[in-house]
Parts: sequence; structure tokens; C-alpha cells
Amino acid sequence: MKNGWTGGQYSIFRVAFGVYLMVHCLHLIPWAPEMFSNVGVLADGSLSPFLNLFPNILALWDGSAFVTGLLVCAVILAFLFTIGWRDRWAAILLWYVLACLFGRNPLILNPGLPYVGLMLVIHAMLPSAPYGSWVARGRVDPDGGWKMHPSYFAVAWILMAVGYTYSGYTKLISPSWQDGTAFLRLLDNPLARPGFIREFALDLPGWLLQAATYGALSLELAFAPLALFKKVRPWLWLAMLLMHLGLIVLIDFADLSLGMVLLHLFTFNPNWVRPRTAPKSEILFFDGSCGLCHRFIRTVLAEERNPIPIRIAPLGGEAFAQEISSEQSQSLPDSLVLKTHDGRLLMRTQAVCHLLHRFGGLWRVLAFLLQAIPRPFRDAGYNGLARIRYRLFQRPVEVCPLLPESLRNRFEM
Repeated sequence: MKNGWTGGQYSIFRVAFGVYLMVHCLHLIPWAPEMFSNVGVLADGSLSPFLNLFPNILALWDGSAFVTGLLVCAVILAFLFTIGWRDRWAAILLWYVLACLFGRNPLILNPGLPYVGLMLVIHAMLPSAPYGSWVARGRVDPDGGWKMHPSYFAVAWILMAVGYTYSGYTKLISPSWQDGTAFLRLLDNPLARPGFIREFALDLPGWLLQAATYGALSLELAFAPLALFKKVRPWLWLAMLLMHLGLIVLIDFADLSLGMVLLHLFTFNPNWVRPRTAPKSEILFFDGSCGLCHRFIRTVLAEERNPIPIRIAPLGGEAFAQEISSEQSQSLPDSLVLKTHDGRLLMRTQAVCHLLHRFGGLWRVLAFLLQAIPRPFRDAGYNGLARIRYRLFQRPVEVCPLLPESLRNRFEM
């Protein structure tokens, strides 16, 4: 199953997944003795049918201090996973810790937990050092040739699709799903998030709540067979994602759905969102003495997949003088300026959004989200960062970043 994942896009997923794992483990630390120790709700670990399915360290040591320390270690591992340093080893160890916790207390199971383990296992098998990871910083070739193998992507999709259809099948024996009252019962549940959205949903006609119940059930049942059709797959993916986001809004226990939201992020195919192309080359001017600008240029070189790649040149150079008149240059910022194929000059976040659209995939989704913010507000944030960029990032020695021969022809002085 072909996919358009690049190193930078995957690092966005890794950071989101790592932050989720850190927060999840941090929230468990105060409850560790009660949930996983020999003085908690399941004091006798042998009562768990899963305790000895594999070498579980909690079968040997399950004191309060030990289980608390184990979760503290998990937070540290999640941090290493997030920044991309020894992240494959961190993924394996995180999988082991989560499996031990589940083996000690199976009552913590939620629909997303098996898929969290799946994503950790797949991550451990992916190539190391995608662009955006700690170990890839300063690498001569920003991209490093990183790709997600189609087989790993296919495994995630197959298991997600089968899981959804099986989940729908198991619901067929539930009376509330049979009579269409499951959604109403969800809104009446003590875990339902109070607020106007819940009140609005409760005021909906009964037939509409029943239709929502049967619609969700039908979507789950049909997921696996419909996922076989390539053109249907993006819309099927989006429909289930929206359902999980709706559950997060309605249920005051986001962890029930966050794991599934991350699975959807993992199974997102960047090829679904095509990059914006230009009929001829465009040129990006940057501040050659700015460390942040150098990092952004490396992102452009690593992530752009356009058939006509963008040219890059420093502000104030010969190419800048040829492309930009002296009158125009007086009103330009000293950070990023992009000249489009039709001669327009884009600055600040307008230039950033244009470049993200050129990248396509997850980057283009981020561009749409960024453009939803009124331009004065997003430019104010850009200007604030630009003012302190020299204090945050070390000034580079050379005007152009160190690059392999294959990328140097993109630069004009």
C-alpha cells in the first residue's frame, strides 16, 4: 500500500504520539499504587488472567514504589520517543511497560490500547532518524532518504479495518444497539461531558438519535469491506475520525478515543492531499545569517516533492537583486520572502502557508489550519518570533546550509 509519508510529516506524528504517551503515563502516576500494586484494587496479581502470558516484571515486583517508578521511567521513555533520540528502543520499552500494566490490571483496557501497542511496534521497525528527529539535526542531507515501507502502512490499515468491523459485529448482540438507543444512553452516561452540546444533543428528536446509532454501527460493520476500495478509503477514514472527535467532545474521558485518533493520524496517507504545483519555478529568499531561517530552508529541501522544485537564494545576493527591484526591497522583511511564478511577493506567514501548500500531505492540512487564523494575528506571532530569532538560534557560519551535491544546484547566490 503506497503512502506519501516523509520524514518531517512522520516526525509530526511522532511528536503528537509521544506527547500523548507522556501525558497518559503522567496521569497514571498518582493512581499507580491503587491500580497496579499489591495494595490496590487488584492486590493479588495472580487473579489477572493475563499476568503470566509473557515475562511480566510486575509478576515479580508490584510494590507501590516499584510501580510508581516504572511509570516515571515510562514518562522519560516517552520524552525520548517524542524528541527522536533512541526512539526505537524507547518504543520497544514503552510497549513492554504498557503490556505489563495491562497484564497486571486488565480493567484498564480501552479500544485504543492495542493499537497504541501496534504503533509502537511498527515504529521500532521503521528506519531511524527521519527529518525532525533529534539525531537527524545538522545532517548534511536533510531528508536522509527516509521512507515508510508500504507493508507497515498496510498492516496498520488491515488491523484497523478488521478491528472496526469486528467491533460492529460484537455490538449486534447488545440490546441498546439493536433498538437504536445506544447514542441516547451515551448522553445519559455519568461520563457524558456536561455543557450545551450535550443538552443540544439530548433535545434532538428520538428518530435522529436512533439514526445516529444505526449510522455509527453500519459504518463500523462496513469499514473492512469498504476499505478495499481505494477511492472510498479517504472518506471512510475521515468519517471514523470525525466520530472519534465527536466522542471526545461528548465524553469526559478523552483517553477512550485519543488512541484511536492517533491511529487515524498514523494511517493518514499524505498522497490523499496533493501538493500545489506551479507551471514554472518559484524562488524563496531567506536571511543567510539566521539560524532559524537555515532550519526552515532545510525543511523545504527535505519535504518538498514538487516536480518543479523551488529555488533558494539569500536576501541581498545577486539573485535577489535580479528578481527584486530596489523599490520593492525597501518594504520587505529581513527573514523570508517568496516570489511566485506569477511575480507576486509573499511575506511572513503568507509565504510559509504557500510553501506548506507546495509540500502537500499533512503539511498542506496544517496550511489550511494556519490560514483559518486571521492574517494579522498569525503575522503578529511570526513577527514576535522573528524579533528574538537571533537569541534563540545560533548564527550560522556560512550563508547557505551545508548540503550534499544533489541539493546545491537549488541555490542561487
